[in-house]
Amino acid sequence: QGTLQKYEVVLTYLSLGKSVFWFDFDSFWLQNPEPYLASLEVSERTFPPDDIAKAFGLSPAADADILAAVDADSPNQVMNAFFWIRYSLSSVQWLVALMNWMYRRPHAHDQVAFGLFLGVGPLVDQEPLPRPPKWAPLDPNVFANAARFAGLGYWGQYEDLILFHFFDGWNSNQPGDFVEAFATPVYQGIDMFETLYFGNESARRSLVELSRIDPVDPNSYKDARHADSLGQGVVTSRSDPILFAANSE
Repeated sequence: QGTLQKYEVVLTYLSLGKSVFWFDFDSFWLQNPEPYLASLEVSERTFPPDDIAKAFGLSPAADADILAAVDADSPNQVMNAFFWIRYSLSSVQWLVALMNWMYRRPHAHDQVAFGLFLGVGPLVDQEPLPRPPKWAPLDPNVFANAARFAGLGYWGQYEDLILFHFFDGWNSNQPGDFVEAFATPVYQGIDMFETLYFGNESARRSLVELSRIDPVDPNSYKDARHADSLGQGVVTSRSDPILFAANSE
């Protein structure tokens, strides 16, 4: 029930004819995302370049029905901490189908389901899925994930960040949290919530900038369509994304 509630809220607004931007409550706003999202509806893609986007099965942002967060080292390892859905009848039908699939599989993680319905990752059973909508990634240097886990972080400028997903709650960095076995040491023992919401700007910036990483070479991008498990990590990589561009259609 809890994981479905996220999509129930989105579906409510979609049903009213509204495009919807969802953000998890552990996403800290550094800027208002509305101007940036509005610009993507009418402009060419800024991330990733068109040749890489095509190779990874992605659409131009202006043509996409869904914009979603991705890992820093993979332009199609989708995350649902924040995403935008353009209103259309097909978008409503797609989300209803996703929710129905989750309702009949209460063990499935909502992020796994989100990725599957965007055409990313291995199927969990033999039931066919609807054709995925066109989708594009949100630039991880603008909509960033904290470097709490491998493959996350950003290499852009702090001033360009709009949202910062810091993994509070189930994925928190509190002592004794069982996810610590999978986490990086970057934020261990740090109360990120306290600093982001109650610290001064200098402390906030210092905390966020712990997630800065070296720029990712596009030739090392990982393709989430080539994974060997339903885990959230991407386990395979290709040296030249153009080699499998034919799989994107």
